[in-house]
Amino acid sequence: MEKLTEKKRKWIIQQFRAGRSATIIAKIQRISRRMVYKLSNNFKREGISAYNAKKAGRPSLPLNQSFVKKVIDIRKRDDYGAEKLHFVLKREGFIVSQRQIQKILDQRGLTEPCVKRRGQRTYVRYQWPISNYLWHVDWTTYKGKLYCAFIDDRSRKIMAAGEFNNAIADNAKFVLYQAILDNGVCPVIILSDKGSQFYANKHDKTGKKGISEFEKELEELGIEFWTSRRNHPQTNGKMEKWFDTLKKRKKRHPEESLQDFVKWYNNERIHHALDYNTPEEVYKENL
Repeated sequence: MEKLTEKKRKWIIQQFRAGRSATIIAKIQRISRRMVYKLSNNFKREGISAYNAKKAGRPSLPLNQSFVKKVIDIRKRDDYGAEKLHFVLKREGFIVSQRQIQKILDQRGLTEPCVKRRGQRTYVRYQWPISNYLWHVDWTTYKGKLYCAFIDDRSRKIMAAGEFNNAIADNAKFVLYQAILDNGVCPVIILSDKGSQFYANKHDKTGKKGISEFEKELEELGIEFWTSRRNHPQTNGKMEKWFDTLKKRKKRHPEESLQDFVKWYNNERIHHALDYNTPEEVYKENL
């Protein structure tokens, strides 16, 4: 059945009240006779407001403004989306649907638009069963600065991170030793991409691959070195996800230092993939 506009509703009511047959009106507009009678009865009961198309579904219920303020405050403080906000607020005793929380975020302009939403995705999660077995390392750039970080595969804890002007092997080694000293442990394996800061891409005259300064350092420390396939960032996905979180946080909180961000990320930010625990909690549980 064609959706009735205000103009069509008005015409149907006028024709029926003028004495025209409900059967003829229904045929012209391709609707049921029952709809014609219904519109006429609505006019008798509501007057000219019956011309207006009715909004489908139940009317929205007003939300408590103190609850709305709480949602906004947590969003601005922790950058949580509707799913995590729903979990946190439910834990505190609030019985409000995730849809209502998403509506608050949308109305306040606190969500980024998604022009083309993807359909349901099937997640396949790979992770080592214990902390400190494998660390990921990578570089990223944001507003002229270069960032290097090591992240634990099991817990997603940031073991150490640094901000530099140049992405070189010496700076990567500096962050590695900082991670080792701060946490008092060496990983069994370190995984990186094939960037020149980590991996020797050149071969000698005999065709043998060279060894980078970073590889030599790991060899001396007794740490295995793994690299991801070329053009396959999913292998280092946990690192890429953290960089994305870093950039979004920098955009919203430009005054926050890198080390303060790392501290917040490790100790306060809950993760869906960690059953809504923080990286620090999961790290300690799986030592």
